[in-house]
Amino acid sequence: MVEPDTIVDGRYRVLSRLGSGGMADVYLAEDQLLGRRLAVKVLHHHFAEDQEFVERFRREASSAAGLSHPNIVGIFDRGEWDGTYYIAMEYVPGRSLKALVREEGPLEPVVAIDIVTQILQAAKFAHARGVIHRDLKPHNVILDEEGRARVTDFGIAQAGASDMTLTGSIMGTAQYLSPEQAQGHAVSAASDLYSVGVILYELLTGAVPFDGDTAVAIAFKQVSAQPAPPSAANPAVPAALDGVVLRALAKDPAARYASADEFIAALRSARELLPASTGTISATPLAAGADMAPGTAVNPIVPTGVALSTGVPPSGLLMAPDGAAGEREDPDAAARKRRRRQWAVAGAVVAAILALALVLVLTRPSSTETVSVPSVTGQSEAAASAALRQAGLVSVPALTANGTVPSGTVFAETPPAGSIVGKGTHVTISVSIGPGSSALPNVVGLTTSQASAKLKSAGFAPVAESRASSTVASGRVISTDPPAGTELEAGSQVRVVTSSGPAQTTVPDVVGQSRAAAEASLTNAKLTTGAVTLQETTEQSPGTVLEQSPPAGASLTDGGAVALTVAQASKEIAVPEVVGAARAAATNALERAGFKVKTTTKTTTEQPQSGVVLTQSPEAGSRAGKGSTVTIAIGSYSAPTTPTTTTPTTSSTPAPPPPAASG
Repeated sequence: MVEPDTIVDGRYRVLSRLGSGGMADVYLAEDQLLGRRLAVKVLHHHFAEDQEFVERFRREASSAAGLSHPNIVGIFDRGEWDGTYYIAMEYVPGRSLKALVREEGPLEPVVAIDIVTQILQAAKFAHARGVIHRDLKPHNVILDEEGRARVTDFGIAQAGASDMTLTGSIMGTAQYLSPEQAQGHAVSAASDLYSVGVILYELLTGAVPFDGDTAVAIAFKQVSAQPAPPSAANPAVPAALDGVVLRALAKDPAARYASADEFIAALRSARELLPASTGTISATPLAAGADMAPGTAVNPIVPTGVALSTGVPPSGLLMAPDGAAGEREDPDAAARKRRRRQWAVAGAVVAAILALALVLVLTRPSSTETVSVPSVTGQSEAAASAALRQAGLVSVPALTANGTVPSGTVFAETPPAGSIVGKGTHVTISVSIGPGSSALPNVVGLTTSQASAKLKSAGFAPVAESRASSTVASGRVISTDPPAGTELEAGSQVRVVTSSGPAQTTVPDVVGQSRAAAEASLTNAKLTTGAVTLQETTEQSPGTVLEQSPPAGASLTDGGAVALTVAQASKEIAVPEVVGAARAAATNALERAGFKVKTTTKTTTEQPQSGVVLTQSPEAGSRAGKGSTVTIAIGSYSAPTTPTTTTPTTSSTPAPPPPAASG
């Protein structure tokens, strides 16, 4: 809490505390540079450490700073101070519509129409600049001292071009949320128009169309229950105005008014059928910080000492459509006026009491008592809120889609359990509303990794599957099942079909088949016949496939080509004479003539015949097909064997000498 006389960011001197909300405290301050009073909204310190909350807080200033309109509270400045962030905004003395309804009950239809028309003028201005409020409710509308409606608290407004989102989280007060917000879906201008419809309903009846014990229960009613017409609670509401309200509260955004202008036109048509208003609205201010709903950002409200109503009907609200004044009133109208005056006197007394109470509060020493945040994770919303209240803390429910936690159960809290905080600190509890649902994004054409990341970011579980495709590049998404745009619960599985490129086919074995049979086999395998090479041979029948490329068993894409080598009958030619030639010379001669050569050996005892051709087949001079084989026998020398002779046996007695020659 910022103490009085504290100087914020060297410029804004705090005068008093105006109120507190789920994200920030609001203080009445004086701009020491310009000498004017303004309201300073200071983000709670424990949120200043959360970058997402900080970004939302900054976005409030960015979104609202450009909205200069008579029915919108202006933003002057923003900055960082004392470890947190602040926004300096226009100070609007007055009281909120919520306080007005609580104190005075249902408003006359003419008055309600005039107030809501001003709210719609503010919404129209914002929508034209791409800003959606997202949290329109009576708490965020102030009736200033002139009776003019001023819309404030763009704390969770979102510019249409911004990519800042809070995936699956429901921000706002449950009684005023559109069905799409209650389901965690994206919002649009139609979401704001639904919230304005709830405000109109409450102004006419004194109650919201849907209420319950917990925020989750209310959110479910927003999605599925049909509202009773306002006239069921207030018979003074005409049928024409019933129709306007019920159209604004249509579940389908497309069935609501197409724009704020169309909504305003419908209200004006209904107003023309109504009598002039006879009531008055007191500008009695609401005491600072009073009647704050948990999680609701409080608007700047009038402090003690601000002048009350002058009794003059507020400009633009209470005059009859034709401006008639001074006409004689009927007795019923006079009686109503008397009752109004009595209530005004009572209101003044209450205001004085509240003012005295405010003085006592502001002059009482501030409490410095601290408490430990209890653990409420896993409890129901009601039990968690009760535990926090018992600890002296304020529960701020945030409804969030969660596929793993039962609906209505708290699954997170900020500040976390065990934190030591000041008494009265707001504790945000994340309450599951179940899985929630959203439209499946389009990922066709993305890579597998891109599609998976996008689907996971949207809360879905992608399951990859490959399929051949000749039209989608390999690795790109062909389709999803279910298709894009389908409403699915968060966490649902989505089948992502990715292209593996053109289909692959195994090449069949066609070697040994006739050319015609081979081409038929390739066609059946979704392949084509590529280049055909003819090769003369006498070893295979003409037309027989001798070779193929790629070989059997290889993979080809559908339509791929397989080259064939096909046998062709060779022409017959004369066989040359090679008998008597050396082996090498004979082989060269036959191969040059176009023959294949097969060699054998033949034994010879004649040394000169060794290594030469002794015979050939076919014989020299005969005709044979080109490419056919000629067998030649090469001589292999082997020495001849010598015959064995027998020597006669002789005596050991020497033979006598031969006779001497005569004469």
